[in-house]
This record gives sequence, structure tokens and C-alpha cells, in this order.
Amino acid sequence: MSEYSSTKEGFQRAMEWSLTGNAEDAKSYAASTTLPSFYHVMNGKRLEHDEYVSHIVEWRGKVTEYKPVVHEFLRDGDQLAARMTGTIKVSGSDTFFESFMFGKVDKATGKMEWLVERSVWGPVGSAPEHGVN
Repeated sequence: MSEYSSTKEGFQRAMEWSLTGNAEDAKSYAASTTLPSFYHVMNGKRLEHDEYVSHIVEWRGKVTEYKPVVHEFLRDGDQLAARMTGTIKVSGSDTFFESFMFGKVDKATGKMEWLVERSVWGPVGSAPEHGVN
């Protein structure tokens, strides 16, 4: 079972690794944490596996600091749920975010089959501007 989907600490490491490091390492990150058939739904927009990896590459090029904190984590069989907050510096701007995630984990490998995420974000110290209804 993958360490990244079995414990709160492992999931925290996976979240930190997602947007830190070289853009060239995005494929390695995805291969370690997701199945080739993986898809990610972020605020209603679905990204298939290759788009997801491209998205990580793009974000790694913009992010200079990323400090996610996983507050709640639940793994029940092949189901996963988590809540995370943190700060991220994107193109020089400090941003606060809060994310709720629900996913399905492959029982044999512990890798993510899919992840549905709902997030809000905005400038640190202000109300969220993005992802709000």
C-alpha cells in the first residue's frame, strides 16, 4: 500500500510533493501517487491523467513556496477524505487556500484512482476570491 494514501502524514507528504520540486519530476510524482487511469476533478473541472501531469508541471513553474497542512484525513477501505489549508506563493503573490478532497484508492497499490477536490483561495488575510459560489 502506498504510504501517500494510507496515513495523514503520508498524504501530507504527497500534497507537499505535488507542487514542489522540478517540473521534470512531475511524472515521477504522478507515477508514485496515481494510477495511469487517474483523473482529478477540481471545482467541477475534470483533468484526465496527462492533463493532470501537465497541470502539475505548469504550477511547479509558478510556485515558489507551498505550505499545505492536512488537518483531517480519513481512509476507509478504498475511500479517502481529507481537509487541507495552507499558503502558496504563486508568481510572487501570497495566497491562502482551503481544500476538501474525496478520492478512491486502488487497494492493491495504494495509488489514487481518482480525486475530487473543492477549493477556495485568495490573498492571505482576505476572504477567498476564487472557488466561491
